[in-house]
Amino acid sequence: MIKQKDYFAIEPRFLCDTCSIAVTNPICPSCLSLEIEAWLTLYPNLKREILPQIKQYLDRIEDKIVDSTKCITCNQNRVAVCPYCFTDFVFSQLKKANANKVILKEFFEFFNFDFEHNGYCNEAEELGVI
Repeated sequence: MIKQKDYFAIEPRFLCDTCSIAVTNPICPSCLSLEIEAWLTLYPNLKREILPQIKQYLDRIEDKIVDSTKCITCNQNRVAVCPYCFTDFVFSQLKKANANKVILKEFFEFFNFDFEHNGYCNEAEELGVI
């Protein structure tokens, strides 16, 4: 029998700056915001209302990006906030803007990162969106 050596690689584990949970879906808010912006072209009034809030959010987290996870989309170290927390923020902005149920349903079809259904999915169910 061949004896194998124990090798331990020290891998950095990065936590979300908002929820402090390990980032398991490393897509940066900047890349997600580009996708959300593209989707919002279908709703120009909503886009004008929500994009400034998204840009302010991105500016606020920009200084936290120093030591963060690498994004699988843009390949830059910019995942200081997990996709769940970012989409939770966007969902709250959609609600503040009084987006209708059709728009909220589309948002969940495209951008739902509440895989365990213990966060904003519960609220979406109460609203009759999912």
